[in-house]
Amino acid sequence: MKYTALILAMTAALGTASFAQAEEIDPAALKNAYDMGRNSVGLINHCVDKGFLKADSTKNANKMAAFMAGMPGQVNKSDGDKIEAQGRKGEVLVNGEYQKLEGNLPPTLSLKQWCQQADQGMRNGLEQAGL
Repeated sequence: MKYTALILAMTAALGTASFAQAEEIDPAALKNAYDMGRNSVGLINHCVDKGFLKADSTKNANKMAAFMAGMPGQVNKSDGDKIEAQGRKGEVLVNGEYQKLEGNLPPTLSLKQWCQQADQGMRNGLEQAGL
């Protein structure tokens, strides 16, 4: 399943959640994946705004947003724009709550390094999904 591959790549890169590899993901997990994906798009744009990533990362983030919007199943997508906007402000969605990304990084990881890893994770996920 393309969505499973993309979700696994994104969550591995972002380190905010983990999913067991499965053929089918339950609706709550799909909603969580959608929310995380939209938040990730905002976070990538936050990194671009900070000057840590180049503009082509925004192009990939837009691909991700479009991909996430097309998720199958009965996923409530009504909060997607809000969740993405919070990411753009540098707020990461963890377990349904927002936390400032910059204040919650491991001490050995700079924001720039996090941005680069997240960008690479998004690129890998998009590539695995054939986008």
